[in-house]
Amino acid sequence: MSDNSPAWGSAARGAVALSVLGMVGVVALTIYSVPTLQAIPELAVLSYPTLVLVAAANSTILLVIFVALGTVTAPRTGLHSHVFAWASGGSPDWDAFRRSLPLAVGLGAVVFILVTVLDVAFAPFTGLKLVEPTGDAAAFEDLIASIPMRLLYGGITEEILLRWGVMAPIAFVCWGLRNRLRERTKTPPAAVMWIAIVASAVAFGVGHLPALASTFELTTALIIRTILLNATVGVALGWLFWRRSLETAMVAHAAFHVVLVTVSAVGTLIF
Repeated sequence: MSDNSPAWGSAARGAVALSVLGMVGVVALTIYSVPTLQAIPELAVLSYPTLVLVAAANSTILLVIFVALGTVTAPRTGLHSHVFAWASGGSPDWDAFRRSLPLAVGLGAVVFILVTVLDVAFAPFTGLKLVEPTGDAAAFEDLIASIPMRLLYGGITEEILLRWGVMAPIAFVCWGLRNRLRERTKTPPAAVMWIAIVASAVAFGVGHLPALASTFELTTALIIRTILLNATVGVALGWLFWRRSLETAMVAHAAFHVVLVTVSAVGTLIF
C-alpha cells in the first residue's frame, strides 16, 4: 500500500482549510435551525447566541471528526480535494476542476430527474405527495429561507462529511483488508472503490431518516424510499469524488438542490 499522504504539518493545514470550508455550511444550517429551536418551550428562554451554540455544536463536532478521518485516509487512497491540496502545499489542478463543472452541473440535474421518477414510483406505497397543493405563502418563504442551508450545508459540508469523512475511510479499510488477503496493489481496485461509494451512499440515505421521522411516521416503504433516493444521489456524488474531486461532487450536490428548489418553488406557486 503506497503512502501518498502529505507530511503531518501540511496535512493539518489541509484539514483546517476543509474544516473552515465546512463551517460555512454549519453556519447556514445553524441560522436556518435557530427559529425552530426558539419554538421549543424549553429552549425559548435561552438567548440567541446560546441557541446558535446549541444548534452548531453537534455539526461542528462531526465536521472536525470526519475531516480528520478523511485527512488520514483520502490521500492514501488517491481521493483528491483541490482545497486540501492547495492548503497542504500540494498541486491543486484548478483547470481540471473548471473542466469538470459542466459534468458536475449536468449530473446533478440528471440525478434530480432520476430521483423524481423514483419518488413518483414510490408515491402509491408511501402516500407522500410530490408537491403539497397548498399555495401557502409561509411554505414558499420557508423554501426560500432554506436555500443557503441546502446549497452550503448540503452542497459543501455534507460532501466533506460523507465523501471525505466516510467514503475515504471505508475505501482505505477495504483496500487494506483486500491487500492482506490477496496480492497487494498500489492503488485501490475499482471494486474496492465501488464498495466505498455504495456504503457511503447508503449511510447518506440512512442519515436522512431522523429528520423524516420528526415529520412522518416511518413505514417500511418510506424507509426504503428515503434510503434508495438519497443513496442514488450519493452514488453519483461518490463517483465524482473518485473520478474527479471532492469539489466536483460539491458542485453536483449544489446543482441538485438548485433544480430541486426551482421545481419546488414553481410547484408551490402553481398549486
